[in-house]
Parts: sequence; C-alpha cells; structure tokens
Amino acid sequence: MFDFNTDVAQSYGVYRNNDELKIAEYASSINISAGLHSGDPINIREALLFAKERNIALGAHIGYPDIQGFGKRKMDLTPDELEAVVIYQVGAIEAYAKTMDLVIEHVRCHGALKDKINEDSETAIIVANAIKKVNPWLNLFVQNYETKLLIEKEGLKAALEVDFDETSSIRQIRELPYKPDTLHFRKLEDIKRAYDVIKPSPINYNRVQNQI
Repeated sequence: MFDFNTDVAQSYGVYRNNDELKIAEYASSINISAGLHSGDPINIREALLFAKERNIALGAHIGYPDIQGFGKRKMDLTPDELEAVVIYQVGAIEAYAKTMDLVIEHVRCHGALKDKINEDSETAIIVANAIKKVNPWLNLFVQNYETKLLIEKEGLKAALEVDFDETSSIRQIRELPYKPDTLHFRKLEDIKRAYDVIKPSPINYNRVQNQI
C-alpha cells in the first residue's frame, strides 16, 4: 500500500493552477503551499475545505522565501533564518487547519529546499529540528533513504517519497531496493493510471480516518 501525494494551493492571487485539485481527487495526502514560494490565504482555505470534505491527509508544503522564483532558486540562509522560515510556514498551515478542526500530518519541502535537504545533512537537521519545535509528531517527506535515516536519528518521523511520472509503474516502484512510503504526482494522467492499479492510503491512516 502506498500514499499518493500532490501539491495544492500553489495559485497566487490571479495566477491559477486549475489542475491541482483535479489531481488531488485521486490522492490520499495533499501538501498545502504555505505562502513563501507560492500560495495565499484564500487558496490555502480552499485546499483545507477540499481536504475536509474528502478526509484527505494534510501536510505543509514549505520552501525558501522566493515567490518570484517559485522557490526554485538556491538561497544561502543562516541556520537561524532557515529555522525561522520553516517554523513560520509549518505553523501557519497547522494554525489554519486547526480553525477547521483539522490536523496536519506531514511536511514536504519544495524546489530548491527539497533538493538541499537531500544533499546537505546540516540543512536536513536544521529543517527537522525546526519542524519538531512546531509539532514533533509530524512526518517529513524526503527523497532518499540516507536522509530518511538521518531525520529519524534526529527524533522526527520521515517518509520516503518517490516521484511517479509517465515512465513509472507500480510494479517498478515495488521492485525498488527501498520501498517508498509515498508517491508524488504532478500530472492528472499519471495519478489516474496509478489509481487504476492500487487505491492509496495515507501514511498515518489510523489518525486520518478518525480525524473528522
């Protein structure tokens, strides 16, 4: 069994991504953009309501404070600066979810920050410890097994993620040396193809199914 996750609330003002919630219809977890790389309060609210209606697991989608570059540009932040932007974003999504009697289950990093935590152990540790300060029960989605082990050594749960694309199949993913916990989707046709083979289940299924 795999979790299917996708990114939502990445629209900003008049700039819209109309496919996000179509993809999310087939997901068991959604990653809600926290506003620094994209997203705004109205789109965050829309995503939370979408998840509440469908009992989908929630996560904070965090990145560098780089809205002009959609969070894809590398930034050289001090440890204190990085900790601050992580706490700010995770805390914002958690607080907004609470107003709807929802809880968030995980954190997924975006763009350049996602790449950095998987390449640099110091950055991964700073991010993990910042998340723990907000909520020590969250899962951090990571993209390589060594980072997963590092995060768990720091005392935070970590979930191994694999990107699913047009070249992937469930069979190929099952044959990987390390079984992933969650599959990430960017395209509607990919998630529909995977959904036809296996129905997803969120990472913390027992918590999520009783959330509402």
